[in-house]
Amino acid sequence: MSKEKKNDLTVKIFALVIAIILWSYVMNEVNPRMTSPYRNIEVKYLNLDELERSGLALMSPQELKVDVKVSGKRNDLKDISEKDIIAEVDLSGYSEGTKRVPIYLNVPNRVEIVDYSPKEVSFKFESIVSKEKPVNLKIIGELDSGYSLGKGEVKPQSVFLKGPKSWVNSVNDVLAVVDVTDKTSDIKISCPIKLIDEKGKDIRGVEKDPNVVEVLLPIYKTKKVPIEIQTIGELPDDYQISNFKVTPKTVEIKGYEDVLSEISSIKTVPIDINELLSNSNVETDLVLPEGVELVKPNTKVKVELNLERIATKSIELEFNDINVKNLEEGLSIENGDSIGNVVVNIKGQERILNNITKASLTPEIDLSGLDEGTHEVKVNITDIEGVTVENIVPSDITIVLKKQ
Repeated sequence: MSKEKKNDLTVKIFALVIAIILWSYVMNEVNPRMTSPYRNIEVKYLNLDELERSGLALMSPQELKVDVKVSGKRNDLKDISEKDIIAEVDLSGYSEGTKRVPIYLNVPNRVEIVDYSPKEVSFKFESIVSKEKPVNLKIIGELDSGYSLGKGEVKPQSVFLKGPKSWVNSVNDVLAVVDVTDKTSDIKISCPIKLIDEKGKDIRGVEKDPNVVEVLLPIYKTKKVPIEIQTIGELPDDYQISNFKVTPKTVEIKGYEDVLSEISSIKTVPIDINELLSNSNVETDLVLPEGVELVKPNTKVKVELNLERIATKSIELEFNDINVKNLEEGLSIENGDSIGNVVVNIKGQERILNNITKASLTPEIDLSGLDEGTHEVKVNITDIEGVTVENIVPSDITIVLKKQ
């Protein structure tokens, strides 16, 4: 090799070395390797549909974010955004319970992952269950005075709930809510279903089938009527009813106006009189006509029967005890001292008879129109409250009238 060619090769090698040194300098000084943090990178959930097919629901966490550090040349890092960093969790293949699930990262080829946090997270999986529950009617608002609600009807009467087990089991009540404010006629509406927990709070996230029910709620007029006591059987001869007492005396009923207009009272279930002999206070039900309901359901009626024993009593009267009416002027009774006693037999409640004496009676004979001679006159007794005059012996007495 000639000396000139050898010198030329040396120059080229030297230039190449200088270029490499300059390139390394430029790369390290102008485009150095750096580490860059990315915060709150959203984690994508994979295979959620497979989780549902397995009969499981993801309870928590509902969303997840990670913090990531990557390294690379400054120019490469400059071209990367948060969207280029892919964080994922695969939710397939897990069973019910709390499970640790790893987080996987994918970054562009030009950069490297230095670190990320968290690297795995506890996920809670729960079985999806179904349950049938009845629909209850909840009334809000108030009707005007003179109106009352009938028994509401809900169709269908129950709904099927589906969702995570803890959510479905937390459903304390299934409600159809109806506002009756200012309503005066039957309500017929489609009503959305509300799910309520034991604290009265709404529950969301549980499927309902159906979501809406049909509600029919009758609105009736009201009316207050007296209670009429019905009895069966007969009292023994030696007893008498002094009075009945019924509590309450009246009852408030409800129904459509054309039905109520025909009703003036509500009768009790027939009460056996003989039962009242042994128990003077009896509780009974009411007999409601068709189309009529009680404003206060299951109202009980108390019936109190006051009985009195019936007795008889005889009171003897002398002629002087008998009042003489309408004796003609100039006449006198000649045989008064010879008229024997008159016996008055009376009957009535024992309590009353015990207080009846000779003085209580007002016996009399009426001599109007009678002239001198012998006459048969009737002895009369004025009525005494609570007492019956059975007979008077003799009922007639012989009177001899003579001119003075």
